[in-house]
Amino acid sequence: MKEGALIRFLLVGLPSGLLVLGVGAMFYSQIQAEKEPADPNEAIRLEAASLQQRPVGEEDLSRSLTILSGQLADRSFANAEGLEKTAFWLESTLGGGNIGYVVERHGFETPGRELRNLIAELPGRDRRKEIIVVGVRYDETGADGSIAAFLALARALAGEAQQRTIRFVAFADGGNAVPAEQRGSYQYAMRCRSRGEAIIAMLSLDAIGGPGQESRVVFSGEESERYFVDAAQGAFSTVSSRRASGILSSREAFSSGEGAAAGFARAELAAVSVVEESQPTGPMVGMNLEVLLEVTRGLETIIRVWANP
Repeated sequence: MKEGALIRFLLVGLPSGLLVLGVGAMFYSQIQAEKEPADPNEAIRLEAASLQQRPVGEEDLSRSLTILSGQLADRSFANAEGLEKTAFWLESTLGGGNIGYVVERHGFETPGRELRNLIAELPGRDRRKEIIVVGVRYDETGADGSIAAFLALARALAGEAQQRTIRFVAFADGGNAVPAEQRGSYQYAMRCRSRGEAIIAMLSLDAIGGPGQESRVVFSGEESERYFVDAAQGAFSTVSSRRASGILSSREAFSSGEGAAAGFARAELAAVSVVEESQPTGPMVGMNLEVLLEVTRGLETIIRVWANP
C-alpha cells in the first residue's frame, strides 16, 4: 500500500472504527443496564424473601379469611377507619417482616378523601422491563376469598424471580361511590402509562371463593385481548378440575364494569377479570376452602405462564 493511501486509510478508517466501537459499547451498556437491577441489594432482598416463600396452602388461606371476615369485615369505601385498617394490615403482611416485599404506597385523591394503592414488586430477570400485574380490590366488603388468594399468590412467588417482573397491586377503588376516572385501578394504570412502563397484562381477582363444590371460573376481557383470555383459561385448566370459560366483550362494555380490570381497560391496558361462579350444594355455610385452594393454585399457574413466555 502506498504511503499516501495508508495515511488516508488511517485518517478515515481509524475514526470510523472508533465510532463503531463506541456505538457498540453504548448499546451493550444499555442492554446490560436493562438486565441488571437498579437496587444493589436486590439479590439479598430476594434471598431473604425466599425464606418466607410457601406453596399455596389451606393454612394461609384460612388465616387470611379469619382476619378478613372478622376484624376487617367492614372495609367498604364508606367506612374510612375500616379501610385504613385493612390497608395497614395488607402492607404489613406483604412487607419485609412477613412475606418479604418492599411495599410502595401510591397515593391519590378522590372527592374529599385521600386513598392509596399498595404495590409489592417481584423484579424479573432477562425481561424485567415487561410487567405482569396481579390486582385485587381491598375496599370491597365480601371479597374475602379474592384478597386471601392474592396474599397466598404473593407468598408462593416470594423471592423467586421470573423472566418478567410481577407486581402485586391492592387497589382502593371505591366502586360506584367514586367516578370511574378517580378509582384506584384507573389512577394506577394511568401512572404506568405516563411512565412508559411495559404492562404486558393484568390479572384481576374480582370475585374468588364461594360456598359450593360446583363452581365455574370465568375469565373475561376485551375482544382485542382474546390471547390473554384464552391463555388464562388454558393454563388454569391444566392444573384445576374447575370448569373454566372465557368471555369477550367490547371495550365499552368491559371498561364500564366496577372491577379493577375495568380500570385498566379504560386506560387501554390489557386486563383479564377472574370471577368464580359457585352453586351452593347441601347445607354448607361459608366459603369452601378446598375449592378456594384449587382455584388459587390454578391462578398461580396462569401467573407463572404469563411471566415466563
